[in-house]
Amino acid sequence: MAKNKGNFLKTMSNFSVSRASKFTAFVPLVILLVAIIVIVSLGATGAGGVRKGSYTDAVGIGIDFEGGTILTVTLGEEVNTKYEEHAKKITDTIESFGVQVSNYQKQTANNPEQNAIQFRYKNISNNDDEINELNAKIRDAVDGLYPDRPYNVRYESIGATAASDLLNKAGIALAVSVALILVYIIIRFTLMSGFAAVIALLHDVVIMFALTVICRVQINTSYVAAMITIIAYSINNTIIIFDRCREYIKPLKGQKNIDYNGIGDMAVRDTFTRSVYTTLTTMVTVIFLAILGGETIRQFCVPIILGLVAGFFSSVFLAAPLWAAMSASFDKTKEKYAKRNEVSYDKKDAEGEEQVLAKPAKEKDVDLVQQAAKPKQKPANNAVYKYSKKNTQFKKKK
Repeated sequence: MAKNKGNFLKTMSNFSVSRASKFTAFVPLVILLVAIIVIVSLGATGAGGVRKGSYTDAVGIGIDFEGGTILTVTLGEEVNTKYEEHAKKITDTIESFGVQVSNYQKQTANNPEQNAIQFRYKNISNNDDEINELNAKIRDAVDGLYPDRPYNVRYESIGATAASDLLNKAGIALAVSVALILVYIIIRFTLMSGFAAVIALLHDVVIMFALTVICRVQINTSYVAAMITIIAYSINNTIIIFDRCREYIKPLKGQKNIDYNGIGDMAVRDTFTRSVYTTLTTMVTVIFLAILGGETIRQFCVPIILGLVAGFFSSVFLAAPLWAAMSASFDKTKEKYAKRNEVSYDKKDAEGEEQVLAKPAKEKDVDLVQQAAKPKQKPANNAVYKYSKKNTQFKKKK
């Protein structure tokens, strides 16, 4: 056991994220591809309670952003034994009122008697009074299907206008948080660090969304709160790595051909244990909340768990290689710009005189350059020189 532990530590001490970046870059692409396959397959086939042909329903967008009604029918342990039978019967009852169920899903609780099925359908009117009246009729009709379980049906509805306003505010909240993080990192570190951190944050958002689609988690206001939480949490690990990079690069300022990949590898190795421990301790707490908490807590905790995985991956495997590649490219660009504007020297003059051949920026400088390029005339042997401090004359010795 001790030998294996020593081998693992030795392997981690030589681990290079820059060399592994060629392979780790494909992991997000694979996750995105799987999410796209899930969306297309569910939307095309209508499996899993998704309305056939509706790809927005396949994504799992909640009524918070789309507008509609969620009808929850509590059936207890029968949800596990006769799920499809009850789902079809209730769906037919709901659709008899002229609405179409977009999807339905099982909702489990700690107490088996609280197990339920949730049905989602879009509102067919923009009038709140008409919506409430129709939902009350649907609730009574579904409640009549189970006379031995009175008052087991409840619903919640949100209008399209409120949903659109909520979606806009959620987008603004995400954009403002990312922009403020970018400004902070640019001020605190460097411009390239800011760009690398924002790309890593965008990766977290996209991968968290893809994992949410794959795991069939509903996207609602709790999801937006979880996403903002993950953005703040994952940037913390990234800042720790960038801070270590800054310490290593400080003595090398002004030098050329800096090994940014090596600096990034050392920074990741130094902070790897911290990143693992902080992520695991946070995840354990959130997992217990998801298991022991109610449905509302679970809708918040499950996206947090998926976001923790995405944030750990981006901060360890993507942030440092991105920073290294962008910093090296920025240095090369500065070097090329400096060479284009620098003064060159030509020592191949016939008279052996050193000439300065600059690239004049204006036409009036051409004459000055040509005059400087002409060979200097040797003074005659009888030339007279005047000494500045004494009013005397002397002839230059041959």
